[in-house]
Amino acid sequence: MEHSDRTVLTSRIHSLAGPGAVFDWMAFSGGRVTDLGSGPVPEELRCASRTLDLSGRAVIPALHDCHVHFLETGLLEVDVDLSVASTMGDVLDILRDAARSFEGRLLRAHTFDPDLLQDGRYPTSAELDELGGGIPMLVKRRDGHSSVVSTAAAKLLEVDPATPGVELDGAGRPTGVLREDAYSAAARVAKRSLSDEERVDCFHRAARLAAERGIGIVNALAGSADPGNRDVELLMEAEESLPVDIVIWPQYEDVDRVRALGLPRIGGCILLDGSFSSGTAALTEPYADSDGNGCLYYTDDFLVGFYREAHARGLQVAVHALGGRAISQALGAIEEACGTEARDSRFRIEHFELPTPAHVAEALRLGVAASVQPTFEFLWGGPGGMYEKRLGRARAARSNPFRTLLDSGLVLGGGSDSYVTRMDSILGIHSAVNRPNPDEQLGVFDAVSLFTRNAARLSFDEARRGTLGVGKEASFTVLAEDPFEVDPSTIRDIEVVSLYLRGEEVVAGKNAA
Repeated sequence: MEHSDRTVLTSRIHSLAGPGAVFDWMAFSGGRVTDLGSGPVPEELRCASRTLDLSGRAVIPALHDCHVHFLETGLLEVDVDLSVASTMGDVLDILRDAARSFEGRLLRAHTFDPDLLQDGRYPTSAELDELGGGIPMLVKRRDGHSSVVSTAAAKLLEVDPATPGVELDGAGRPTGVLREDAYSAAARVAKRSLSDEERVDCFHRAARLAAERGIGIVNALAGSADPGNRDVELLMEAEESLPVDIVIWPQYEDVDRVRALGLPRIGGCILLDGSFSSGTAALTEPYADSDGNGCLYYTDDFLVGFYREAHARGLQVAVHALGGRAISQALGAIEEACGTEARDSRFRIEHFELPTPAHVAEALRLGVAASVQPTFEFLWGGPGGMYEKRLGRARAARSNPFRTLLDSGLVLGGGSDSYVTRMDSILGIHSAVNRPNPDEQLGVFDAVSLFTRNAARLSFDEARRGTLGVGKEASFTVLAEDPFEVDPSTIRDIEVVSLYLRGEEVVAGKNAA
């Protein structure tokens, strides 16, 4: 009998339509699911279809990543990687080796994390000057909220010593460490040095990384408030040639510009505050290891006006807010700008790491969703971790309260914040299940939902993807092992076999054979 264009896949299929919604086979045609069932495939369906036998492997809806700095993720493959360093000596050795063969204008290094070094400090500009032989060097902290520059880089990046965030030593001289406004200004200048061709190459690199890790849908943060930045336009032009689906978040503050592009959303990572690790997240009380309590980057008046204009133009808005003061500012601005009229807009707060019960209740009332990054807890949570050092034990225990947030009814989507942590939704699932505070751990269904069904809701896509059901896209990720069956402590080790979007295989992992 001649087969139709229908394919019947046999495997252990977690549709994510609800807990326990597991099937033995799924049929799809024209990029959409036509049937799901348990037990043997009906003979009439089997005879009239192509078969795809994935027995022994697990199928889940295509993984999402709700928060990816797309250009910067591509740069991870281009710039100097400091993630393997465990001491300051390692950092300096890696940079010295890179400087020997460097021929460009600015040597950029990423994933520097003093909290994971034995020395626990930043390099100084003097150290960078000595090992680089005068080469401009920019070393970005992993959190993307501080950096250190060599003397030549400070000049190239137009760093003004009077700018807030330029760290000074006891004699009033710059140490090379940049935070707050100084960091943001230097990062903007550094980004301008990239050509359009380099930017598009980074988009392709980032998309390939996502596909290889089974991530079929990426919420890509692109652009900046810089009027000359064209990253969003470049990404829109490149979008059809990328192997994964892109949900573009234009990080512009210009509502008219976004509407002219025809996009339905704005923001993504508009920074209301900074990070815990750099000491710039806006807390209600001082940090445990310093007298400061972080900073807010926008005035209330600006933010209210921004929300009001965006909402009036029908745009979904997402902003970055970690600490309590920043979360309060975001919720207060939404309330003043549009109140509960915003409920259908699904405004998002990215990170939402240290909310109070009052914040959660207000977010629910306003219909605000949260985009969270469980891998933060894997890297920096638990006894002796960065959260405990910066926030103290009590506040660290209630950071990233995933269980509390879900039980409250808040919609949570999962992401990586790549480049801060790698695009790896399997690691994100593992991190949510194995959260260091057991009271805030998620079960496997809820953890997988963060990166599938819930993530689709955050971008208004739940009618077509996020779960596997009749009429929905046949977009799914194939895993070597079933996350619902393995020891929860080993979820991070599950390997991606392949990724399918609308019934077509996008990429096969190393276990596909």
